Amino acid sequence: MTQTVRLALVGLDSSHADQHVRLLNVEQRFPGVRITVLADGDPGRVAELAARSAAAGVAVRAGGPDDVASVDAVVVAHRAGRLHHAAALPFVRAGLPVLVDKPFTASVADAEDLVTAARVNGSVLSSCSALRFVPDVARLRAAALAQGAITTLTVSGPADPVSPHDGLHFLGIHLVEAARSLLGSDADLTWGEPAVGHEDDAVTATVTATTGGRDVVVRLRCVDPAAHPTQPFHATVTTTGGTVEGDLDVGPDYLAPVLAHFLAQVAGTTVPDTRTQLVGPVALLAAMQASVRAPSRAGSAHPA
Repeated sequence: MTQTVRLALVGLDSSHADQHVRLLNVEQRFPGVRITVLADGDPGRVAELAARSAAAGVAVRAGGPDDVASVDAVVVAHRAGRLHHAAALPFVRAGLPVLVDKPFTASVADAEDLVTAARVNGSVLSSCSALRFVPDVARLRAAALAQGAITTLTVSGPADPVSPHDGLHFLGIHLVEAARSLLGSDADLTWGEPAVGHEDDAVTATVTATTGGRDVVVRLRCVDPAAHPTQPFHATVTTTGGTVEGDLDVGPDYLAPVLAHFLAQVAGTTVPDTRTQLVGPVALLAAMQASVRAPSRAGSAHPA
């Protein structure tokens, strides 16, 4: 991008806020793009992140929804997706580009409202999990397609249905996004109604994904992170010619490709996310969550 882009970072309770500040202000991985406003965080958290930026020569200040006129784009990064609608809406209504961290929202109604507001006001609205861009995903997909057409897909990983951060929405979106990328990330990909099974340490949803005119059976296995604190993200892809599988390692800078994708959308070099891409995963996870009736357990050890 050729012009300076001033970002507001809204929602500071997640470790993702630390990474955004590190990538954009401290290490300055994206020339001309800087966080200039910190919002929706307690004063101590604002001071902590501002100090890191100041040490790298980047001035930031506390702000809020009134900063629609003083920034060029926004990253909403609350841990809980239920906070994203209220945090993003003022900026979307102002026509600003907005990247909403995963999960996009925790309800279909909130997702639909943001998408409608973006369309009406000309806002570039984006949301995705880092699993969409993990190199292991691209490698597995290429290896699978070398054997034949994909017929079934299983993605497993940590996701707690009783997480205080909106249950399966919090980490389950990683499984959905990995599956989407393994299937080719087509804009027309749609999800059917999931059949959800329950085990002592996992919730598994079996759902039909339709993409490119073909149906693929997808299994999303959400493993209890309290029972399995080191559970990796893993995918098994079965094709007409064989099966490939492997772990999906996000790496330490997993938000860098997410930011690059968003900034390319802002620059107009990558197409914006469609309604189906934004609302579909929320609807799928909402249907999975609605089927869960589980007692409260300890929270996840996974920070993402």
